[in-house]
Amino acid sequence: MKANLVFSILLGGLVAFLPTASNAELGFNIGVVSLYKDRGVDQDGRDENVRPAVQGSVDYGFSNGIYVGAWGSSGRFGNADVEVDLYGGYNFQITDDLGLDVGYVHYVYPGEGSWNSGEAYVGLNYQGLSFKVLRGMKSDVNKGDMYYRLTYTHPIMERLDFTVGLGYQKYHAYDLRAKTDYSVGLSYAITKNVSLSGVIAGANRRHDVEDGSRDARFIVGLNVAF
Repeated sequence: MKANLVFSILLGGLVAFLPTASNAELGFNIGVVSLYKDRGVDQDGRDENVRPAVQGSVDYGFSNGIYVGAWGSSGRFGNADVEVDLYGGYNFQITDDLGLDVGYVHYVYPGEGSWNSGEAYVGLNYQGLSFKVLRGMKSDVNKGDMYYRLTYTHPIMERLDFTVGLGYQKYHAYDLRAKTDYSVGLSYAITKNVSLSGVIAGANRRHDVEDGSRDARFIVGLNVAF
């Protein structure tokens, strides 16, 4: 309830300050990945290297830095067959190279009410380096959980980028061990709107993790942006 209230207040505040539609930019993207991993963990109960998922988003951004959007993915999430992330926030440039992004994201799993949760976030971007911190907001689900993510992207050539990332999850809501995840990969722009990616991602395994959901996997993805 508190997380829903926070999201409603944030969304209401964003709407109150939205500029005219003529200053807005609407964007879409849709794609497919060979496996959906989140923070180094497989988002599918089957222990297989290939479990394709369809993913896509719609974003509405304004010239003053305010944005809202939704992202979704197919998969197996308990009784739910889809994940929908609703988010809104504000980003702006502090200097030509340094940017700040603050906002809130709410995760929805239809059919799994107890799984629905939200996180507030703040991120800093400096050239190809980004650092993001997320804090869980929903009581009895993820309230007090902290996630830290450091990502670096470096262009190898005109259409080819190299990206490496490291994340750290600290749990508060439940008595769980902290988790570190990692990713390294390449992204190639086939055209202005179509990109192909290959990523190795996973997370550390401890003695209390019995399944292979944190194993390193090679993930191939194809994305189309409009």
